[in-house]
Amino acid sequence: MISNGIIGKQHWKKSLILSAILATLSLSGCGGDDGVNGTNGIDGIQGATGTDGVDGDDGTSATTDPAMITSSGFAFPADAIFVQPHAIDGDDITDELVLALFEVPAGSTIVMPQGNFIVSETIAIAAADNITLTGYGINETTLDFTNSTGDDGIRFEGGVGLSIRDFTVLEANKNGIKVVSANGVYIAYTGTVWNGPLEEDNGAYGLYPLQSQNILIEHNYAYGSADAGVYVGQSNNIVIRDNVAKNNVAGIEIENSTMADVYDNVAIGNTGGILAFDLPGLIQAYGGNIRIFNNEVIANNAENVGSGAVGIVPPGTGALIFSVSDVEIYNNNFTNNETSSIEVASYFLANDDVNAYPTTYGATMANGWSPLTKNIYIHDNNISRSGANPRGDLITDIVAGYTLMLGQTMPAILYGGIGESLANSGFIGGFNAIVGADAAADGVNYNPYTTKDLVCASGNIDSNSAASALEFADVNIGVVFTTDPTTPVLESDTVQANTRLLNCTQPRLAPAVVTFRGKKYGCNGDDVATLACAL
Repeated sequence: MISNGIIGKQHWKKSLILSAILATLSLSGCGGDDGVNGTNGIDGIQGATGTDGVDGDDGTSATTDPAMITSSGFAFPADAIFVQPHAIDGDDITDELVLALFEVPAGSTIVMPQGNFIVSETIAIAAADNITLTGYGINETTLDFTNSTGDDGIRFEGGVGLSIRDFTVLEANKNGIKVVSANGVYIAYTGTVWNGPLEEDNGAYGLYPLQSQNILIEHNYAYGSADAGVYVGQSNNIVIRDNVAKNNVAGIEIENSTMADVYDNVAIGNTGGILAFDLPGLIQAYGGNIRIFNNEVIANNAENVGSGAVGIVPPGTGALIFSVSDVEIYNNNFTNNETSSIEVASYFLANDDVNAYPTTYGATMANGWSPLTKNIYIHDNNISRSGANPRGDLITDIVAGYTLMLGQTMPAILYGGIGESLANSGFIGGFNAIVGADAAADGVNYNPYTTKDLVCASGNIDSNSAASALEFADVNIGVVFTTDPTTPVLESDTVQANTRLLNCTQPRLAPAVVTFRGKKYGCNGDDVATLACAL
C-alpha cells in the first residue's frame, strides 16, 4: 500500500540503511579491516580528493597514495603530523599521543597509526584551534582503553573547529570521546564500542559533546554504552545524521539543548532509540526546537542497565520525549519496539510530589527549567509491530491499565498528560512566581495550555502488514490523564485517522544550522537539497 509516497521513499532509504549497518557490524566485535584504504569510501564522501565538505578543501593537493588517505576518503595534508607511524598491533602509543597533542599548533592534522593499539590513560587536549585528529578509518585505527587509568578515552577541553574522525575507541572506563566547551565540533566515521552484552559497568557515553556550540556528528557507530551512545547536552546548533547507535541504553540523546536536528540515523537494539530530555539542575536549564526525522528506529528492546535519568527509560521505547518542549517528530520508521513507538511525558511522571517542586527544584525552575512538555508535533511516522511486550518501572501502572484492564495493545503513541492536566486545572499556577524574568520572556509558564502548547499527532500511519495486523490489531494513541490530574482515564484513539485524542497540528519547527570552519551544515546548509530535508 502506498500512502503519501512514503513507502517508496522508505524502500529506497532502507537499502542504504542496511548497507550502513553491514558496513559497521565488525565494530561490535574485535575490530577488522573494511578494505584497502581510500578505495571503499562510505556514501557521502567524495573519495581521494580531500573535499569531504568539512576537511581537506583548504588547498591541500589531492593524493592517491593509500598511506595518505583514510578508508572514508579523507586525504591527509602534506604537513600532517604522524604519531608513531611504524607502530605495530598491540603497541602502547600513549606517550606518543600525549606528546603530539600537547600544545598542538593551530590548524594541525594529527594522524594516529593504522592498527590496533593500547592507550593507558586519558588523552586530554586543551584549547585546540582548528585541529584534526584522525586515524586511518573506523576499523583501521582502534584505541583500546581496557586498562586505562583515566575515566575518558579522549577528552577535548575548550577549543574551536575540532575535527575528530576515522578511528574507534574501545572499552573506555567512562566516556569514549568527550568534548566540553568547544565552538565547532565535527565527529565523523568514528566508533565507540564496549564489546559484549549491555551491562551496567560499561562506559557511560560514547560520543559526548557537552556545553558546546555548532556540533556536526555524522557517519559514526556507537555500541554498548550504559547511558547514551550518541549524546549532546547543554549545547546549541546541532546536527546528528547518518549514524548507527546499537545496543546502548539510549541510542541517541539530546539533553537541555536547542536547535537540534536528528535525521537519517539508525537506532537499533537499544533500550530507547532516540531521546529528548530537559533535566533539572543543569547549567543550561532548558532546550527546545528539536527535530527528529527520517530515522530508522528498530527493535529498541534491551533491558535498562542505566542509572540516573536514563534509568527511567522503559525497555522497548522507540522515542521518549521527557520534560522538554518544542519538539517535532516526523517521517520516521518505528518497527518492533516492544513498549511504545513514541512516549511523551512531563517530569511529573517521574516525580509526582507536586507540592515539593518549589523546594526541590526551585532554583533550576527560576532559571527556566520546567517539568512540563509543550508544543510536541508527531506526524507522518510509519509505525509497525509496536507494543509486543510492554514493560518498565516508569510506566508499570500504565501498562497494566492498557493491557490488563482494557485488553489493548500498549498505545504506539503514549502521552502521559498529567502536566497539561495540572496546568489546565490551576494546580501549579503558583509556580509562575518562581520563574525568572529571562525564562518568562522565553515563554516558560505554568498557565493553562493554549493551542500553541498542545501535544499533537496527525498523519501517522499503521504500517503493519496483513499478517502483523492480526497480532497488532490496536495501533493506538493513548493519553493517561485528560482533565482531572488526580485520576487517570487511559483513553485511546486510532493512530491512523485519529479524530479525538491529540487531534491537532502545530507549526513546523525551524531547521538547525551548524557553522563549522566557515561553512554551514544541515538542512539550511549542505543538505538543503536532500530528500530528508524536503519532508
